[in-house]
Amino acid sequence: MKALILALMMVACPVWALDDAGNWETTREGAGRGEVSTYAMAVEGSPVKAFKGVVELQASMTSVLAVITAVDTFPEWIFQNQSAERLTSDHQERILMAFNGIWPVSDRDVVLANTLSQDADTRVITLHSVNAVGFADKRDGFVRIPALDNRFTLAPLDDGWVRVKFETFVDPGGSVPVWLANLVATKAPLVTLEGIREQLQKPRFANATRDDLPALPGMDALEL
Repeated sequence: MKALILALMMVACPVWALDDAGNWETTREGAGRGEVSTYAMAVEGSPVKAFKGVVELQASMTSVLAVITAVDTFPEWIFQNQSAERLTSDHQERILMAFNGIWPVSDRDVVLANTLSQDADTRVITLHSVNAVGFADKRDGFVRIPALDNRFTLAPLDDGWVRVKFETFVDPGGSVPVWLANLVATKAPLVTLEGIREQLQKPRFANATRDDLPALPGMDALEL
């Protein structure tokens, strides 16, 4: 199956307000440390569910951050990512991303506006992505995703591990069967977080230092 849609990196604002208190349904329970657990949740006013994945990884914050900011490798690990291109990093990073569709659903694309931030007390790093409306012209053969919001959060643990959380809700736009969109909600967090774990085995990321990180807005302010 070629799998759908943009299920990729993004989530609607109401989901964030409900994150810890919301009615998340467990869709997969990781068997042990280093295994991915996934969740889904109904979103008021939307037929498409939000999804979330959580995994603890034995890696440095720098290594994980290097993976999730390496645009050239996105198609290797982000669920159904067809291509990714950094358009600009001036003031705010913007990335054009395309995703494979499943027949009869067309391929999707979206321009993401990314923001990096860190909590001063917990040192948790957040990479927040929302769709940048009107930033790039629509392309033939793709349906532009009209609304999308995604967050990667990296939380340092006391023993040298990192807890990675990936939360997304997306309005795919156009005509998409609800069953298909919600199937993506169960697969996207699993495939994406397992993909990060695999990327961390590469010397490029396993041995990453601060000098290997892209010069994105907010990067210099991070405590790693």
